[in-house]
Amino acid sequence: MAGIKEKTGRAQTHGLIKLIFENQELIFPPSIDRLLHMKKILMLLAFPLFMWTGKEAHAQQAAGSYLISGALDLVKTDVPGVIRRYQIGVEANYFHWHNISFSGGYEFNYNRPNQVSLGGRFYPLEPAFIRMRGLIGKDSDIAFGAGYTFNLSYRLRLEGMVDYYAVSNVAGLRAGLSFLIN
Repeated sequence: MAGIKEKTGRAQTHGLIKLIFENQELIFPPSIDRLLHMKKILMLLAFPLFMWTGKEAHAQQAAGSYLISGALDLVKTDVPGVIRRYQIGVEANYFHWHNISFSGGYEFNYNRPNQVSLGGRFYPLEPAFIRMRGLIGKDSDIAFGAGYTFNLSYRLRLEGMVDYYAVSNVAGLRAGLSFLIN
């Protein structure tokens, strides 16, 4: 208790801001850190919804089409900064219907084991989609995500996605290119 009084006495001479920074662990307990981490994850998950402009769009893919894509994680919540630990994924989607696809792919990880991915996408409002993938390998995980597709041409698409990895409690922002084969 004496240490807190001593810190409080010094902080009064230097201002309230110094008091907050010196006693950060008392003011913001570890449970607050978890809440701030979850807030970051929720903001990343909401990102694709803000990208959707509401323009009328028509599905280009038909039942029986394939979508081949590659993407790179730009930001992940477990690593500070942009592209500090890379995770690159390639995947192929088969459209069972024009708005539902099943996918298989491979994830290349920098300092973790590589993984096979199996999952699917659902396009409730084209060009926005939601997806789920199981990552199979040494550090298996399950990812839930949302994304937005911007058509560069009839066949070439730019995609932005946000994934939440449930087992590792991490969120990632991903960008990539995809190619449609009818």
